[in-house]
Amino acid sequence: MIRTCLWATFLFAALFTAGLSAQAPPAAQPSVKVDKKGGLGPKSDAEAQAVKAVMQSQAGTSDEQIAAVEALLNKFADTVYKSFALEIEAEAYQRKNDNAKAIVYGEQALAADPKNYDADNLLANVLAATTRDTDLDKEEKLTKADKYAHDALAALEEGKPALFAKASDAAWARTKAGGDGQAWQALGMVALARKKNDEAIADFQKGIDAFPDPLLMIRLGRVYYTLKKYDDAIAWDQKVMDSADAPANIKSYAQADKARATMAKQPAAK
Repeated sequence: MIRTCLWATFLFAALFTAGLSAQAPPAAQPSVKVDKKGGLGPKSDAEAQAVKAVMQSQAGTSDEQIAAVEALLNKFADTVYKSFALEIEAEAYQRKNDNAKAIVYGEQALAADPKNYDADNLLANVLAATTRDTDLDKEEKLTKADKYAHDALAALEEGKPALFAKASDAAWARTKAGGDGQAWQALGMVALARKKNDEAIADFQKGIDAFPDPLLMIRLGRVYYTLKKYDDAIAWDQKVMDSADAPANIKSYAQADKARATMAKQPAAK
């Protein structure tokens, strides 16, 4: 699956507006070869073209992705690519800031394939990032997010899904790394929502170890800042600033965070 990072748009918005891997690694894609013998694959040339349209739509707008998925499922409701396509639609709605529909389509993707790790990670991160202390169902949402993240880790550990059997080992390794990083990110956010800062630090560190996402490094730095461990916060901000992979806008946030932590560690003026 092509995503396997929580999607730069979502992570960036959730991180800097709510206070949810930015650099998605090239990932495994499903094979789209016509198979009329009952195996995995499109059953006709028309279905193959519809599946390819969904895959190609990922380079387009969210509305184009939604349209491509709907076109596929309206004509080929029993396609083996149903879960894959629904998860893409879920991500498209998330990028449109319609988290309610993102959850609906993410759940449909899991209903079609309970081992869809991208759908698990999408749901885990959306729920973890949008749950508030004032929510009456706060713990219910966090429990769901926790389960989705652990389900993603378990599914990824099982190895390449059958639909992606022809993907190279290198592509699968990148996919797994990004997926693991997303899952640990969600678990870290769940821990933060539960006021378990030490657990959040451990989870974020595991995510970074799996896939060194600059946004996740900023998250970790902010936890250290909250705990008044300013040197640790500054160290993580500096890692982002020194990263060759971090975009300029992400580095600017790290720079601002570093300045804030540096200021906070100075003795108060008498």
